[in-house]
Amino acid sequence: MASAIRKPDADARDYRLIKLDNELEIVLVSDPETNIAAAALAVAAGQLQDPPEVQGLAHFCEHMLFLGNEKYPGESDFDSFCASSAGYSNAWTSMDRTVYHFMLAHDKLHDALDRFSGFFSCPLFTEDLTDRELMAIDSENNKNLQEDARREFQLWRSTAKANHPLQRFGTGSYKTLHDMPEATGTNIRDHLMSFYKNCYSANIMKLAVLGREDLDTQEKWVREFFAAVPNNKLEPLAGVSATDDPFDEGWKGVFRIVPVKERRKLVFYFPMESTYGNYKQKPTRFLSHCIGHEGAGSLLSLLKKKGWATDLSAGTGTQSTHFALFEISITLTEEGLPNYESVIQMVFQYINHCLRQGEQEARERIRKECEQLADLSFRFRSKTREDSFTEQLACNLTRYPGEEVLCAPDLFFDPLDWSKIDAIIDKSFSPSNLRIHIIAPQSEQPGLEADAVWKEEQWYGTKYCWKPLGPELMTKWADKATPCQAGLHLPLPNPYTPESSALKAPQGAATAPKKVIDTDTIQCWHVLDTSFGVPKAACHVQLNNFVTEASARWAVCLRMMLEVIQEVTNEEAYDAEEAGLVFDISNTSANSPCSGLRLTFKGYDDKMPKLVSTILKLIGNLDFASPENQAVFDLVKEKTMTDYRNRRFQQPYHHGMTTAASLCEHPFWDREERMAELETVTSKDVNEFKKLYLSELLCEVMVVGNFTAEETAKFVSEAIASMSPKPLSPANVPKLRISKLAEGVTVLHEQLGPDPDALDSAICTQFQLGESTLKQQVLLELLCQVMDKDMYSQLRTTEQLGYIVAAVSHNKWQVGSLRCLVQSVHPPSYLEGRLENFLKKFEKKLQDLSAEELTEHIESLVTKKLEKDRSAARKCERLMQEVASHTYMFDKREQGAALLQALTKEELCAFYMRFVAVGSPTRTRISCHVLGRSAVEAMKAGGEATDLTPESKLNVLEFPAGSVPFPVPPDDDAEDATPPVLPTPVQKSLKDFRKDVAMFELQK
Repeated sequence: MASAIRKPDADARDYRLIKLDNELEIVLVSDPETNIAAAALAVAAGQLQDPPEVQGLAHFCEHMLFLGNEKYPGESDFDSFCASSAGYSNAWTSMDRTVYHFMLAHDKLHDALDRFSGFFSCPLFTEDLTDRELMAIDSENNKNLQEDARREFQLWRSTAKANHPLQRFGTGSYKTLHDMPEATGTNIRDHLMSFYKNCYSANIMKLAVLGREDLDTQEKWVREFFAAVPNNKLEPLAGVSATDDPFDEGWKGVFRIVPVKERRKLVFYFPMESTYGNYKQKPTRFLSHCIGHEGAGSLLSLLKKKGWATDLSAGTGTQSTHFALFEISITLTEEGLPNYESVIQMVFQYINHCLRQGEQEARERIRKECEQLADLSFRFRSKTREDSFTEQLACNLTRYPGEEVLCAPDLFFDPLDWSKIDAIIDKSFSPSNLRIHIIAPQSEQPGLEADAVWKEEQWYGTKYCWKPLGPELMTKWADKATPCQAGLHLPLPNPYTPESSALKAPQGAATAPKKVIDTDTIQCWHVLDTSFGVPKAACHVQLNNFVTEASARWAVCLRMMLEVIQEVTNEEAYDAEEAGLVFDISNTSANSPCSGLRLTFKGYDDKMPKLVSTILKLIGNLDFASPENQAVFDLVKEKTMTDYRNRRFQQPYHHGMTTAASLCEHPFWDREERMAELETVTSKDVNEFKKLYLSELLCEVMVVGNFTAEETAKFVSEAIASMSPKPLSPANVPKLRISKLAEGVTVLHEQLGPDPDALDSAICTQFQLGESTLKQQVLLELLCQVMDKDMYSQLRTTEQLGYIVAAVSHNKWQVGSLRCLVQSVHPPSYLEGRLENFLKKFEKKLQDLSAEELTEHIESLVTKKLEKDRSAARKCERLMQEVASHTYMFDKREQGAALLQALTKEELCAFYMRFVAVGSPTRTRISCHVLGRSAVEAMKAGGEATDLTPESKLNVLEFPAGSVPFPVPPDDDAEDATPPVLPTPVQKSLKDFRKDVAMFELQK
């Protein structure tokens, strides 16, 4: 395998393809500049090979390979090794492949490959861990039961041809992996061993490795470690027929589906042959480009003008070795839903007229443009995360020739045979080859027949009914003589195609951040950076004015302003994005304060000034109440209200985090407050708000990449000048505040889960640390580095509490917290007790931490901190955090690394004892509990009743310093269980708590 790999222009890494004697194919990547190493292995085995009596077996096998092998039998050995080496590991299972991947500090690659290889050469599948991991699978499934995307995905699988492997339930559950095998008198471990032997083999595995070492060294390592992987001479996806079509007449037709969330969607599924074999021409790329286009003349553009739809996507979203599904997904409005048949008619008109009978000159122009943009995108591809990169390489190696492993999914190699387009349309895009999903609340299902028979899907309980497409409709939609809707046409030429790719400085140049505009209204920073070797840049523009947070009504007006801007700029922004220039707009930032709108631009620099100017001028001139924009306003108001209503269906731990934010953040407007205001907000209200908002601004800007300082100052000042803002008055300077809890107190908030059908409960417990300093931040990060995997191993793997367990650092508006999350079928009080138990035992573990272990953790964290920016976009995002927070510590990573290296074990232990240790009089925390259906039903079955009501969420309980409201329960390792200290808490309304609490204040 000596073929040279085609790679992007700026890619200085070295590549090598090799094949071991056991036929395992490998791509090696040497990057002398990387701080991070990574590897991924893809095996051509997946859910389609699940036996009907043990569904979910492929997924379960994926889980089990992490739990020990003959070389490294420890159940969490690999995860812990990666975590202590600045990395992590993960895996996923699809219908036809399973992919394992990891990343970590570059100097740990040798040892990681040694451990990783044991997954595939000598797994243990120990009996006790097999039984225990079944609970993890079941917990993962419980977490997914209310997810509409999974429910709809499984429905089209479950309704496939009888007894076809596609019908099976790929995630699995305790029922499918324990009860069903037990009922047949078989053992799940025996099934695992059989699956591994009959589905895993070196000859159907592809490995990708990236490290700092040279290729010869890497080759020596992989030959040493992976030579022992057995070659069972298997075919990819062994036992699954390539000719057995799962899409029979019972699979096609119209399926009406009742979603969990409030959703209105129309989805087309056209089965076709797998497209992997036709990657050189990519004929379906032309179809997805045109059908999914969002510019003038597109399906979406016309549907929006009619007020019938808000979003449309198209493409082979589902792809496997033996088949593909071309999907067209349209998000309908309330007005669009009853017109679904007209929408279907428009889609077929576009396919039959614009695509099939469109002007050949236009078709060829579009194809040529796609080829040019794909070539540009490949030549100037930015680096991605090392784990994502190796994951993609391993997957690509299962689909394409080795020498094209980097470019095969993206580039067009051969001229398009237009007869293939017409043949695909005739064969696949026919009403006789169509499945339609009409997704809407049952009460809104349009044209529903009175005798419709509703069923429930076996695994998720999804409610649906089916009927075949009638011959009249099929004839109507297939009629190529039906005139096309006026306004539909093929995409026009893209005005944002870059014309220049020159670098503005020698490759490798990078300046320090420098302020190039310093006025009362504009603070603009600039970094000329060509070190990434590509003609790209990034620009963040933050438009600050605290009027946006003065009331819930103004906050809702800002959201409406944002949504309308997104809609009216969509056609412009879509063309830009197709040409590699991405625009986004938001009104929140997870990492730095944001009072107003933040606009981000990233991609090729050539047309970026034009786009920045166009967007800002549009914002300044936008009239929300004009006849044209009133229709847009009405459409996005409906969309926004639906979003607010659907937030109750978020995961329970999300509700816990949102509640913690409501207790801590000032200002904070909850979902109910926003919904109440949105009901009465008009376009005239938003116009009035816009005048107030844009009349005074502090515009904070960061530009990084292929721009000179002079170019930056010119295009930024000209773009912002179009809005003519005045400086902020004192009342409009952003003031962001965080609740300052009295030292030692515990504040408890309890609520019933907002989604009554969600099985899981959750806790979100935050330990408040006070106003953040850099030393506090690195101590917290080090604590999380030491603690997170231990907590995950104990509570998730050993105790099997639930699938979601995490300890993370949380820094909001320069106030630090340690946040612990657990989601489980168990009640929150039990979860809190188990967390306390862990924290009590972890105290001793921390005190017993050896100097060598501490050094490893510190080095791991230093590696993470000093991880190089992979693109101008990532660098701009990092530097903008410093500007938006007014800290301007642009070398924060280097300062943090130096502080880390000077930390002592005594400092870490003292930090833990002060802020986290059970019973500490100075431990200050907020605990947010969400009670789910399983816990409520278990209490009822035990003769208990919860004292929580829907009104409980309006109150908090405040326990005095030193309280331990939740007992540390005894277990095999803790004879000296800490008894609860339960003085009577003070109950306060949430409103009074927010009003009376002291504050940390950040004024920008």
